[in-house]
Amino acid sequence: MNLRLLAAGMLIALAAAQPTLAQPLSPNRLTVSPTGPYTTIEAALADAADGDAIEVRGGIYPTLVVEKSVTLEGVDWPVINGGGEGTVVTLNAPNIVFRGFEVRNSGIEPDRDHSGITLTAPGITAENNRLREVLFGIFVAKAHNAVVRGNDISSKSQFNIGRKGDAIRLWFSKGVTVENNHVHDARDLVMWYSEEVIVRDNVFENGRYGIHLMYCDGAQIERNRVLNNSVGLFVMYSKNVALRDNDIRGQRGPSGYALGFKDADFVEVTGNVIVDNRAGVFMDGTPFSPQGYGLFRDNIFAFNDVGAILLTAVRGNTFEGNTFWENVEQMAIQGGGQTGENVWRGNYWSDYTGFDADSDGYGDTPYRSERFFENLTDREPMLRAILYSPAAQTIEFAASSFPIVKPQPKFVDETPMMSPRAIPPSALAPQESPAPMALLGLGLLAAGVACGGLAFMNRKARESRKDSLPSPRSLRLNESMAVNTPLETAVRVENLVKRYGKAAALNGVSFEARAGESLALWGENGAGKTTLIKALLGLIDYEGRAEIEGNDTRRNGKAARRCIGYVPQEAIFYDMTAQATMEFYARLKKVDVGRISALLEKLGLAEHARKPVPALSGGLKQRLALAVALLADPPVLLLDEPTANLDAKARSDYLALLAALRKEKRTILFASHRIEEVETLADRVLVMESGRVIETLTPGEVRLRLAPHATLTLWVPESDRQRAVAVFERQGWCAHLNGRGTVVVYVEAEQKLQPLTRLAEEGIVVKDFEMERGRLWN
Repeated sequence: MNLRLLAAGMLIALAAAQPTLAQPLSPNRLTVSPTGPYTTIEAALADAADGDAIEVRGGIYPTLVVEKSVTLEGVDWPVINGGGEGTVVTLNAPNIVFRGFEVRNSGIEPDRDHSGITLTAPGITAENNRLREVLFGIFVAKAHNAVVRGNDISSKSQFNIGRKGDAIRLWFSKGVTVENNHVHDARDLVMWYSEEVIVRDNVFENGRYGIHLMYCDGAQIERNRVLNNSVGLFVMYSKNVALRDNDIRGQRGPSGYALGFKDADFVEVTGNVIVDNRAGVFMDGTPFSPQGYGLFRDNIFAFNDVGAILLTAVRGNTFEGNTFWENVEQMAIQGGGQTGENVWRGNYWSDYTGFDADSDGYGDTPYRSERFFENLTDREPMLRAILYSPAAQTIEFAASSFPIVKPQPKFVDETPMMSPRAIPPSALAPQESPAPMALLGLGLLAAGVACGGLAFMNRKARESRKDSLPSPRSLRLNESMAVNTPLETAVRVENLVKRYGKAAALNGVSFEARAGESLALWGENGAGKTTLIKALLGLIDYEGRAEIEGNDTRRNGKAARRCIGYVPQEAIFYDMTAQATMEFYARLKKVDVGRISALLEKLGLAEHARKPVPALSGGLKQRLALAVALLADPPVLLLDEPTANLDAKARSDYLALLAALRKEKRTILFASHRIEEVETLADRVLVMESGRVIETLTPGEVRLRLAPHATLTLWVPESDRQRAVAVFERQGWCAHLNGRGTVVVYVEAEQKLQPLTRLAEEGIVVKDFEMERGRLWN
């Protein structure tokens, strides 16, 4: 009996102990910091087990390879510095979590995929990290179900955009989520052979391709902001792809497609805002299979050069419920052969002129895209340079009057909507590079927007204050004008309002520019700067009043435009020499060709007069655009960010030319995002916000109010450059090496001399430096 009781007691004890033996051990939390208990991440990894957490508190650490399934969490932004060699962080175990680090200084060899962070196992999360001066950013290589979240990624500042690496690269990685990242100044987010990928809530800006998919079936791209890249989003050789609610603006590269599709299948594009690109959507071989489809629904295509470009072989797409708003050309067909069959149904077209007698919300007559001149531009895109010229209007009139040249419609929308979708404020005006305005502006040039004798007479009259009678030619010109403004005021705007639906792009704008005054328009993207310039050029309707040299831009638009020289951000010219280009526009403007030589000499173009325009640099092309604008000696210049695409040297030279024009008492109104332009050119600055002028500042006040930071570029001996960066980083300043062999440091404006003081204290010699506006101080 005692033995049976003893055995029973042992069984009970074993049963009670069994659950305790089966419970996993609690994960350990190890701490790394410059003061311990661990002083290196490698030492903590050696003692860690799978599932443990390693907290890294501050400090700078070398290249890291992680082979265990641990959580690495940075506190106070510890730095992993690759020292300019290889990949900085490699994560080789499943389910690693890597967050809260600054990863810097990878190698520079693209064929060896030198990256900031490389993921090579499933289930890894890389989140809330900062990647700086790395060639490739985050490389997900055969790492299924990875998560790339909340990272701020840029590439090597020393390289141009083509030489930089991809910010995020996916390679044979299924089920990856890419979300809430800020990618900037890097090449692409590129995905190869990666299925069921989700890309959402990211910002991609100032790169080459914002998002590039190849062989990525089942991808979902949603709620991203894709801004100011060469191309926005390009889908190739992929199927079952959905693009939803993305904001894609300012793609202005050589092609400038906001959306591009090549041999893609089963594509759904819904609810996207596509604004101010060279082309809203480009279609080639999509859908790819006979049973495939492309569905474009409830998107906004606004202020693009071309709303949609389809190759002739493209067929099987449906466009319905979209808004096509003030694109220079709503739709273009490219290529030879018979146009493919696509469905255009129930879209809104801003140039539709029909009625809705039965009030069902749809037009009573179809919308037909059949402009003859547009058909010509589809075959010869350079003709867009004279889009609004008398020549284009004459061709269009002939096409409508004589059926022998009447074109076949590119497409027909049988039930056009009468009201557009609600347009978000971000879609109300082009972003930073309104190339449609470039085309329109050169159209104005070709239309003979010249001031001729009138402009010259008015300016001389202001200077001399004489009461002598004008010449007979000047009298004839004045008789065609309604002069309501004293000559002392060159530009007058009163309560200007421009609405798109319920949203106001301009809301009660009023100001005056005195004769000879230089006025800057400053504001965030979408503030209304470009819309205001459009109104002054007479290109859009509006409420209120705008006058140029006393001429109402609505009631007497031709006379007003004769007094304007307009320089767009990016000029487009024929393939002629600079001299032939000037002669061409002189004939259009009826200006004496004798002015050409003096203008070319004045603007530093004389030695380039016989060169073809395509052979000119960007800076010389902008000088040529300025020369064309000055041909008729206009009293008012409108400049829409004319230096945005120029390098520092060309920008400096161009600003010097514009500064010289100020001495001629010419009125200048210009939009700009650059402090140095404002300080060089402006007498006053109109600060715009949400379609209003909220205040008027001096250039100095703009710098203090709106530009509280300073950038210094320092020339120091090569042997001291790394030490200089370390000195700045110890001060808490952001600094890096520049491709010109310099050190760049960012500080608060009031601290801008402190970097020089700190280097002097460390015995580091500064040979030269540039401060803020790029001007050299010795």
